[in-house]
Amino acid sequence: MAVGRRAVLAAGAAALVAGALGGEEWHDRQHADAASDAAAVQAVLDRRAAAIRGRDQAALAATVLPTAQSLRDSGAAMLGNLAQVPIGTWAYQLKALDAYPLPAALGTAGTARLAARVELSYRLSGFDSQPVTATQYLTFTRSGGGDWLLSSDSDHAGGDVQPWDLGPVTVVQGRHCLVLGLRGQSTLQQLADEADRAVPAVSTVWGTGWGQRTVLLAPFGPDQFGRLLGADPAGYTAIAAVTTGELGAAEAGRTERITVNPPVWDTLNALGRRVVITHETTHVATRAITEQWTPRWLAEGAANWTGYLGTGRTPAQIAPELLADLRAGRIPDRLPADSAFDGSAADLPQAYEQAWFACRGIVRRHGQSALVALYGAVAAAGSGGSTGPDAALDAALRRTAGVGLSAFTAQWVADLRQAAT
Repeated sequence: MAVGRRAVLAAGAAALVAGALGGEEWHDRQHADAASDAAAVQAVLDRRAAAIRGRDQAALAATVLPTAQSLRDSGAAMLGNLAQVPIGTWAYQLKALDAYPLPAALGTAGTARLAARVELSYRLSGFDSQPVTATQYLTFTRSGGGDWLLSSDSDHAGGDVQPWDLGPVTVVQGRHCLVLGLRGQSTLQQLADEADRAVPAVSTVWGTGWGQRTVLLAPFGPDQFGRLLGADPAGYTAIAAVTTGELGAAEAGRTERITVNPPVWDTLNALGRRVVITHETTHVATRAITEQWTPRWLAEGAANWTGYLGTGRTPAQIAPELLADLRAGRIPDRLPADSAFDGSAADLPQAYEQAWFACRGIVRRHGQSALVALYGAVAAAGSGGSTGPDAALDAALRRTAGVGLSAFTAQWVADLRQAAT
């Protein structure tokens, strides 16, 4: 049986006191020790948070074990990386002790250590009405004076990476956006300009009932992009940007992050960049009415419809790969599955173009307001929990477009066949 280190220590200690304490009394003592340790670690975390909010390097260093000089240095570096970031709130919450197995450490035989899972919670001033959270794994060691101090942040792989963990963050603030980047000022300003244009454009379609602000992250390269996402960047070689966040109405107050993928972004022309940022801003605007059962063809198609709106581009220009397939006789008979939108999917461009065609069909037959109404209706139709995704979509289509899923799919196929001629 695998057990945490504190459990092993406790088992050894139990043998020493077996004759002195009854089982119930020993259990109470063990519980009290754990509670005391947790309170002490939380106190250290509170001091660290206060030091970061106050940009106090000495106070931050005082929470670190004196022998952990590299950790003190990285803490000082992090404060420098955060220099331009408008921190509104910053707090740590201890979530678990014995959260991971501790590696052997030279020179610390008999020294008590704790493996902690910690949640960072922060808000960016003027942009986050609800905190963003991130998980960290931190090791604490009892010092010679008896205090718990931070001794390592690298004993456990995993945790969430923030931009300031990667290097000095440059900040550009626009009318409707905040860009946090590790790239040059001109690139960040370009992103801010696009985001400032996108926010009112998206609100024209989707209304003003969202935060009407965006936060964009601009890493330096694909490795940093992957670390921010916690994913292999090789799976995103055809994706220019990703919007991350929680789904559903409970998250309506959050300002989601749009993370730009540098190698793909840098290949785009001016129109492509405009479409991408408008597309991702649409995801931010619709996050509160995007649920787990919302089909990805609807989410991505609606974002693409909004992204291309007003650009003057024709279907042949918007959907070249799809039209090539159609003219070669490869006409799909069903709407794209959610898996078709994975970053490594073989026919990823076609999936996005098929989704755009489906949303275009709704707008052409029933108007843009029907597309917006359908999106919200799908979220509402599945909210009871007893309706499957297809049934929720079918009900929402009947309510907003006057046809069920089968008839809608047939209309979409007919549109594709017409486009092939």
